[in-house]
Amino acid sequence: MVLAACFGATGCGSAKHEMTPQQTEQRAQLADEDSKVAQTAQAYKAMDNAGLLKKLGEQSAHKREPFNSLAYRELVTRKDVDPKQLVAMVNESKNGDALLPLLLLRQLDQKTYAQVPVEVKASVLTDALEKSKTFNTWGLPNFYLEDASKALLECGKAAYPALRRMLSDTRPAPVWGGGKLRAASQQYGYRLCDYALFFLKSEPGQPSFVEPAAAADRDALIKAIAK
Repeated sequence: MVLAACFGATGCGSAKHEMTPQQTEQRAQLADEDSKVAQTAQAYKAMDNAGLLKKLGEQSAHKREPFNSLAYRELVTRKDVDPKQLVAMVNESKNGDALLPLLLLRQLDQKTYAQVPVEVKASVLTDALEKSKTFNTWGLPNFYLEDASKALLECGKAAYPALRRMLSDTRPAPVWGGGKLRAASQQYGYRLCDYALFFLKSEPGQPSFVEPAAAADRDALIKAIAK
């Protein structure tokens, strides 16, 4: 890891620079964390599909993002995952706990995914959206959309009743991260109702609607369609 290799040095090429005890400890901690991450990733690679699917269900229930789920990240690379097992996981709950199996099915087998009733897909996706505490799983309206948002847009009118219910929920919808991501999130101050507004105003599969930057302007649009 470059950060660990150069930690505390005035210049990466300065061999004579001596690190303080605190810097030495921090460097060791970073190296240890890198080692643990690598070992965990290898452990997931060594699992069979059954073990990974069990982990996937657990991580989905704990609201792990697809990119933050080691089970999802490993399974999406495999070509021998039984789509029927993913369908069974979705049908078992039909709520937000099945988000990762649903999104994995969408990635691995579009034909089987299309056979899942749109009402079931909408139920899983809207329940996951409504119960989200952080919203990296969905992306940021106006900026970029994750697969969960794209899947929700594909549901069209089947998702509208649940989305309309969310229009009255003004709790914050934060994302974690830094740089442009954090700046955009702070600029707009998105709320759950703003995500609902975005999905309701966008055409199915075509997120062309641009949300106003001012919350007051978004509230006016919400009031107009909530009647």
